[in-house]
Amino acid sequence: MKRGVTRRALLGGLGGSAALAPFLPLLEAHGEEAQPLRLILWFTPHGTVYDNWKPSGGERDFTLSPILQPLEPYRSKITVLDGLKIQADGVGAPHTKGPPLLWTASSLKEDMTFTRADGSGGMYYGWNSGPSIDQVIAEQLRPTTPYRSLEFGVRSGGSHPGSRMIYTAAETPLAPETNPWAAFKRLIGDIGKTADELERIRSERRSVLDVLDGELGALRTKVSSADRHKIDAHLTAVRDIEQRLQGSSVSCQGPVLGDEVDANKASSTPLVMEAMSALMASSLSCGLTRFASMQYRVGENDGGYLYDWLGISDLEHHLMTHEPDTNAAAQGELTKIYTWYAQMFAKFLAHLDSVPEGNGTLLDNSLVVWGSELAKGNSHSFEKMPFVVAGGAAGKLQTGRYLQYDQVPHNRLLVSLAQLMGLPELTRFGGTDQGSGGLSGFA
Repeated sequence: MKRGVTRRALLGGLGGSAALAPFLPLLEAHGEEAQPLRLILWFTPHGTVYDNWKPSGGERDFTLSPILQPLEPYRSKITVLDGLKIQADGVGAPHTKGPPLLWTASSLKEDMTFTRADGSGGMYYGWNSGPSIDQVIAEQLRPTTPYRSLEFGVRSGGSHPGSRMIYTAAETPLAPETNPWAAFKRLIGDIGKTADELERIRSERRSVLDVLDGELGALRTKVSSADRHKIDAHLTAVRDIEQRLQGSSVSCQGPVLGDEVDANKASSTPLVMEAMSALMASSLSCGLTRFASMQYRVGENDGGYLYDWLGISDLEHHLMTHEPDTNAAAQGELTKIYTWYAQMFAKFLAHLDSVPEGNGTLLDNSLVVWGSELAKGNSHSFEKMPFVVAGGAAGKLQTGRYLQYDQVPHNRLLVSLAQLMGLPELTRFGGTDQGSGGLSGFA
């Protein structure tokens, strides 16, 4: 149920009317901000080539690096964060524990000691020990959307710690949808309907509100004074929703995904990535959710995964990151891969920025956070993590900045995200940082 205490109290005051329960989420739309904020977490694997990722210049007069150059059209709407670190103590290999740590700031769970056939022992580890920041915020805010959150992925299958980054609670990961065409069929709802169909739906919803208004009005005389105040507030909400429905002429258009391809084939990756990005943007613009994530690949061995469409067919990405810094050819090919990541991120930002909303765009009313499971492949370093934040949270965040830090725990960034999204009381997050507060100078 949405907002459990409020709804339970109201249902109690109404004599437990189960018939009204499906309509109560509509009532909660009253009082929400005019331009609701969105949080999107975006993942690509195996860190970056730091020297080719790091911008040059100062906070405002910075120049984007070769890898981040595709983001130049959105330079005024991004914040590049340099020098954060993930505190990665605990069990698990670096690529295994990195994805869960990224958005939870909590370590993999130490479960039990096991005994091998030869009699030797070891420490077993399983899923992560805490929730991810998006799920914590969504649980606190309880937005009145059809989906609390949506998880998207591209070639991010698997069922092990290195393949999961979003957690609703300890040891409770969420698997991403990896086929955009299947996801489209599941999520389509009102998306893509004609103006006449949308008007019929709006008319039916107005009729439901008329019935609800009448039932609540009649029950107002049968409950206590305290419950009458609650009903009065909900009646006001019903009338407000009705006015908005009557004045709404916006039709939500679904994305054009193109012909379906095999989402599991490596050669299909660019098409699948673009289709998934378009679907993800439409899900946000159509109000299906305010919280979403994109997981490209996993934080483990790529298993022969090549980037043929970039002309890279000699060595898989993961193994390439283990080449020494002196291998100029490998560093060049890695730079191509990470630049392609930036291109895909920029295309997603373009989708969001094309949707007018309020005094700006959907991107302006969002926080899109791009991160990786570690910073550098050949050293498995968790320092100088590559983070980019796009969007201004409806003016709450100053953008167009390059901020440099000195090994500040990334937990502070996650705290700042929660505060920007509407949870100022949240001052600590995760289990890897003993300090508190948001990221200094960020928001």
